[in-house]
Amino acid sequence: MTAASLRHQAKSKELLAALGIAGAAASAGALVTHRLRTGARETQQTQRASETAGKPAPLIGHEFSVMGHIFHVIESARDSEDGSIRFDYSAPPRANIPEHTHRVQEESFEVISGKLGMRVGGQELILGPGQRAIGPPKVPHAWWNPNSEERVRFVPAVRPGLDLETMFETLLGLMREGKTIGPIPKNPLQAAVLVQEIASWVVLTPVEKALLAPVRALAFVGEILGYRARYPEYSGPDGTGTA
Repeated sequence: MTAASLRHQAKSKELLAALGIAGAAASAGALVTHRLRTGARETQQTQRASETAGKPAPLIGHEFSVMGHIFHVIESARDSEDGSIRFDYSAPPRANIPEHTHRVQEESFEVISGKLGMRVGGQELILGPGQRAIGPPKVPHAWWNPNSEERVRFVPAVRPGLDLETMFETLLGLMREGKTIGPIPKNPLQAAVLVQEIASWVVLTPVEKALLAPVRALAFVGEILGYRARYPEYSGPDGTGTA
C-alpha cells in the first residue's frame, strides 16, 4: 500500500460522537464531537449488581459503542502501575481518528488482530499483530484502519488516564440518572463543561480556540451554577473511585 494512499485515508475525517481514548480531531469541533458522544451501554448483569448495591456501577464492565467503534476498559488508571487507563478496542473498516496533539497525555497502541495505520510526528506506519507505537505528548498523531473489509482490534492506553476515566464515569452516572439523551447530557451547561474539559487536554490552534469560544462561555456559566466534569457520587471523593 503506497504512502500516498495512507495519507488519503488519514485525512478523510470520520466525525464520531465522542468520548475516549481513547482518543481527537483536526478541528476542535471534530475533537469534541468524537469524544463527547461516545455511547455507553451497561451489561444487564453489571447493571443489576450496581442497582442492588445502590452505588454507581464501576467503569470496568461497561461496553462503549458508537458508529461501529466498540471498546471497554480493561485496566483502570487507579490500578495500573503507570497511571494508564487501558481499553480493548475494536474499530470498523476504514475507521479514522484524525490528527491531534495532547498537552501532557501519552497514547500507546498495541495491535491484537488486523492492521492499524498510524502517523506520529509526520511519520506513517502500518502496525500488525504484536506491534505497538506511541503518540507522545506534544507530538501530533493519528490512527486509522487501512482495511476496507476487516476490523482492527488493539489495546490503546492513555497515560496519565485518571481525568479520562473520571469523565467516562461522569457520563455513565448521568446516563443512569436519566440526564442524557443517549450519551449526550440533556443540559447544555453540563455538556459545555465536559467539552471544555476535553479541550483542555489538547493543543488547540487559534481557529479551534475561536470555534470553542461560545462553548467556553456556556461552560463558565455552568461552573458558576455548580456543573462539573466529575462528581463524587460518580467517581468517589476527589475522583478516587466508586468502589
